[in-house]
Amino acid sequence: MVRIQLALLLLAAFAVAQEAPKADSKAKPEEAVARIAELELKIGSSEDPHAAMPFGPSPKNYYAFLKLIERAAHDDNLDGVILKPGSYQLGMARMLELRDALKALRRNGKKVFVYQESLSTPDLLMASIADRISVPESGTVFLPGLATESLYMRGMLEKLHLKMEVIHIGAYKSAGESFVRDTMSKELRESLDPILDEFYRSIVKAIAEGRGLTEDAVLEIINQGLFNAKQAKAAGLIDAVEYYDEFRATVKKSFPGKKTKLASDYKDDGKLKIDPSNPMAAFQLVFGSLFGGKTEPKLEGPQVAVIYCTGPITSGESSYDFSGEVGSMGSETIVKEIDKARKNDQIKAIVLRINSPGGSGLASDMIWRAVERAKAVKPVIASMGDVAASGGYYIAMNANAIIADPQTITGSIGVVGMNVNMDQFWPWIGINPQRMSRGKRAAAFMTTKGLGEEDKTLLRDYMREFYGDFVAKVAAGRGKTPAEIEPIARGRIWTGRDALKRGLVDRLGGLEDAIALARRRGGIGEDEKFGVLEYPRRKGAFAIFEEMFGMQLGIEQSVLAKMPALRRLLFDIGVMRTVAQDRICVVNPELSGLATPFASLGR
Repeated sequence: MVRIQLALLLLAAFAVAQEAPKADSKAKPEEAVARIAELELKIGSSEDPHAAMPFGPSPKNYYAFLKLIERAAHDDNLDGVILKPGSYQLGMARMLELRDALKALRRNGKKVFVYQESLSTPDLLMASIADRISVPESGTVFLPGLATESLYMRGMLEKLHLKMEVIHIGAYKSAGESFVRDTMSKELRESLDPILDEFYRSIVKAIAEGRGLTEDAVLEIINQGLFNAKQAKAAGLIDAVEYYDEFRATVKKSFPGKKTKLASDYKDDGKLKIDPSNPMAAFQLVFGSLFGGKTEPKLEGPQVAVIYCTGPITSGESSYDFSGEVGSMGSETIVKEIDKARKNDQIKAIVLRINSPGGSGLASDMIWRAVERAKAVKPVIASMGDVAASGGYYIAMNANAIIADPQTITGSIGVVGMNVNMDQFWPWIGINPQRMSRGKRAAAFMTTKGLGEEDKTLLRDYMREFYGDFVAKVAAGRGKTPAEIEPIARGRIWTGRDALKRGLVDRLGGLEDAIALARRRGGIGEDEKFGVLEYPRRKGAFAIFEEMFGMQLGIEQSVLAKMPALRRLLFDIGVMRTVAQDRICVVNPELSGLATPFASLGR
């Protein structure tokens, strides 16, 4: 027995000796390495988690990009970042919010490099936070300033023997005015002037700050507009005129005495990421992509729910395109998610992340009511992105607190309805409509005919009541009287900065600020770990096909719904995980088709 134990001890000692590094007087010291992350900013317009992609990674959504940048900024093993500006389908508010997040990279000691063949205004906004911007000799920098254009179509419609009938409640509610006017109204000009001023001032300030220029110098640069690479360098807009191979050599020289290594785990390279040691990995990836993430995750500790309210507001379910971008925000979808978060005891607070120009007043009111129920149980924070106006403001106004970016477009507290008068069009093209009806109002609102004066009066009175209800609910939500709200309503749009001055929002900030406030209001401690749940959950490929083409595949119902154990297993092994999703869009909600037919009045 003693011999056996001794043999085992000797065997163990031999194994340890084999594993221990052998002393080598000639061994070279370990080479120092500078790790460089490559971040490509390719962000879609929708903030919702994108649909699962069966044969490649799902695009990151906006919040996922913010968290990725935060991860890079606080990574002690990361020395620098190569920033690749991409295509931005973002408005000014989110552009500058993202830029603020990127500034943390340099604050935390990371060197930031940018190489791009041509730079436009949004590209330069992002790139200006970098230590070094490089453009090839044949590249350009285009910084023309800001402009907005509206096409007024009354003359064209008259030539087609068509007439739009538009009723506005609120002098500044200008949606649809391009159909009934030849020129822009003074009210719309009055609304747009401060918005353009805010956006223009923000661009000038950001570029001046990032490039170490005076604001007067940037204004002169904008007045010139177009620069070749050498001119851009002379103006101080970029640091170097060099080709990509020269740029990469420069990056390496920026870390003397170190070997540079690209940290590819910080970027989506479009390749399948499958663990070859796991025979189920490919099955997990494809199966999860097809069926999406409807199963709720296992929750550990307190949670904050972020519910994305994106797109024009309609009744029914939300709609999506094939890539998972939201086409419209359905009230049934959003109400369901708010109710789910309200009933979940582990969710301590709710953030409504709103990017919407408005839409159906009825659908907006259904969401408003869901917020009313939710805030009786737990805090609800509204976070406004690029635009939360008209119906977008309606669904925010009942929250416990409203946070907007300085450049958010909001307000538009008013009502509008439109009808196409085709009375002259039909005979012009040789059609003679014949109608039969029962009841005085039966044919009044047919879309093929104009409205009578009595019908217009009836609708106008109804819409005034609608507007009065809107103003009253704003007043109740903001702790004011209707008399205090009415002068700042009237359909006028405001920037977030101006809305703060008028009491329509509570503070300025972005999505991360809203989540932090929700954590505090929800009673989650400063040092306590918590999770962020994003809703609506991402959709699978089959669900997208069903919505786009009306295909009743029924596969998930027939397979997964009848096999709950399989659903649970697939989620546990990571199949049904939530996978988080380029230009400046100067969003003007009054010019973006907000108005709906009279049958569904728009707010």
